[in-house]
Amino acid sequence: MPDGLQFRHKKSDYPFLLPAVIIVAVMTQVPFLMTLIFSFIRWNLSRPDMARVFYGLRNYTYFLRIRSLSELHQFYGVFFQTVVITLMTLLFCSILGFLLAILFDHQVPGVNIARTLILGPFFVMSTASGVIWKTTILNTTFGWYGVIAKALGMTPVDLISYYPKATVIALFTWQWLPFFFLVILAGLQGIDKDLVDCARIDGANWWQTTFKIKLPLIVNHLQVAIMLGLVFVIKEFGLILTTTAGGPGTRSYTLPYYVYMEIFSASNVGRAGALATMTVLLTLVLVNLIYRSIQRRNAQYR
Repeated sequence: MPDGLQFRHKKSDYPFLLPAVIIVAVMTQVPFLMTLIFSFIRWNLSRPDMARVFYGLRNYTYFLRIRSLSELHQFYGVFFQTVVITLMTLLFCSILGFLLAILFDHQVPGVNIARTLILGPFFVMSTASGVIWKTTILNTTFGWYGVIAKALGMTPVDLISYYPKATVIALFTWQWLPFFFLVILAGLQGIDKDLVDCARIDGANWWQTTFKIKLPLIVNHLQVAIMLGLVFVIKEFGLILTTTAGGPGTRSYTLPYYVYMEIFSASNVGRAGALATMTVLLTLVLVNLIYRSIQRRNAQYR
């Protein structure tokens, strides 16, 4: 761009943006505002005799107030499980996504086909993949896992029943690993090849060029993948519904699944709205923390 040439927004430009702003607001903010309104109302679908009245913060205090150890485990246990499942999924996706991106950042025969196959799970519906994993892979009787274990003379363990949290983390990782792989690979392919070649000429080995040159240069890409992946993973619902169904008990509950149970099992719209609002706020806080870390890092290199 020539010196002194800048693009300036004119007031006449804003009417062209108005339709897009209205569509985005209607599609995103109106549902959230309705959820926020419901969270302040006492509304139980199983009790039509009870009037829908303003309930204040009592839907929120129902979850946040500790009345007994069982209720402490019920809400705060689900909250802790959601954090653990989300963080572990992001950790595994980041590490495996980076290693796969390093592996496929080379022009070898069949690399394009392999990249396409890796992206496959990202385009499969969560509910469909959950049914496939539960019935055709992890089933101990006629699933691949059960058949292979019996062929090796082993007794297959019902992973979904005995290790529900680990199973959910593994399935979440399988679902969202392609997204991390794609973002990190894009960052690696944006690195100047001359920089890497110069490092190798100066005597840098594979470990040094990978973790001291390439990794620092794609930190922003990795942080963006984590920030977007956080939004995707924390709202994931279909895999849990079709595999563990939150069980055994509440051992694989997450906050979105807890919202589902409040509205479809307990028939309580107000509590479901309060729980959904708290889930959104938690997500916004975590995303904001990651975004601020990206901004601070960019400011250091200006």
